[in-house]
Amino acid sequence: MFRKLFLCIALIASGTAANAGVIFEEGFDSRSALDSSGWLFGNFSDPAATLDGDDWFQGNTGVFDSQSGAADSYVATNYLSAEFGGDVDTWMVTPLISAFTGSTVSFSTRTAGGLPGDNLQLLYNNTGSLFLADFVSMGTITSAAYPTDWTAFNFTYGGDAANVRFAFRYTVTDTANFGDYIGIDSLSVAVPEPGTMMLLGAGLLLMPLTMRRRRRDQA
Repeated sequence: MFRKLFLCIALIASGTAANAGVIFEEGFDSRSALDSSGWLFGNFSDPAATLDGDDWFQGNTGVFDSQSGAADSYVATNYLSAEFGGDVDTWMVTPLISAFTGSTVSFSTRTAGGLPGDNLQLLYNNTGSLFLADFVSMGTITSAAYPTDWTAFNFTYGGDAANVRFAFRYTVTDTANFGDYIGIDSLSVAVPEPGTMMLLGAGLLLMPLTMRRRRRDQA
């Protein structure tokens, strides 16, 4: 019995090891390349500004350098996505990613810090649709807590295993008085570590053994 249990645990460990680790990475070396690799962008600001360029653009080294890689290798956005006095609401959505329950979404971000008001929300959608109402919040970095130096953040995906789109939602209320400029860099999505999955599998395998012992005690 114990030999069989050991072999089952070993199989679980070997199977999860093959799937464990980083399954998606983006260093934002090229903003233009994102358009052709499944990324989606939207400006739902009120009222939305008419810009010469994108609402999400290549990092500006005149404001600050990237967290890693070339100096401009990060993606940025700012309060100018809305008209003066308006409310910013811009979205940057990943391609479909095969995520598992417990997967970790990690990225670094910072604000220029000249004015308060920058907020960044991370959301997910595992329904297959692109309706904004189908996106579920994973957490928000509020203006009061937004770092002025590159800082890493980690969020855990609690949905079912599925093809998932993760979304960054940048918001500012009243651009006449609030809002600045943020950057996002070093995005990665990683599946749960093998040890976590192995312990779960071992617990499930031990259940029949526990039930058998209880039956013996009751006999």
